[in-house]
Amino acid sequence: MAKARVFLVDDSSDILKAVRPLFDSHPKFEVCGEASHGREAIDKAPRLRPDLIVLDLTMPVMNGLEAAPRLIQLLPRVWIILFTSYEFPEVHRLSQEAGIHAVVPKSKASTHLIPQAESLVYPTSRAAS
Repeated sequence: MAKARVFLVDDSSDILKAVRPLFDSHPKFEVCGEASHGREAIDKAPRLRPDLIVLDLTMPVMNGLEAAPRLIQLLPRVWIILFTSYEFPEVHRLSQEAGIHAVVPKSKASTHLIPQAESLVYPTSRAAS
């Protein structure tokens, strides 16, 4: 089985350095690229063809809520996880309106990000395990 391709989008290089190893060390995922804002993600995503985009909420140039609908328009089968420091109900509502599939708080990255990614990209394998 081919690994799912993950595109990481965050303006913090420290966050990218922390999240990339979570996916790189997992046998079902490989990071196919990184971007530092939504506009760059929109420019790169069609070429990278990710299966999953981990998208920060607050970024310069274009934030995650603005970028998500455009990314879904370009890649209708892509899964998007909003990865954010903001844990408010409003963030969940706005992310649903933008077409985002899941929200994972950055504070829970080590325990929630990979399981959430698996449940989106590999729903049948999660149910079987």
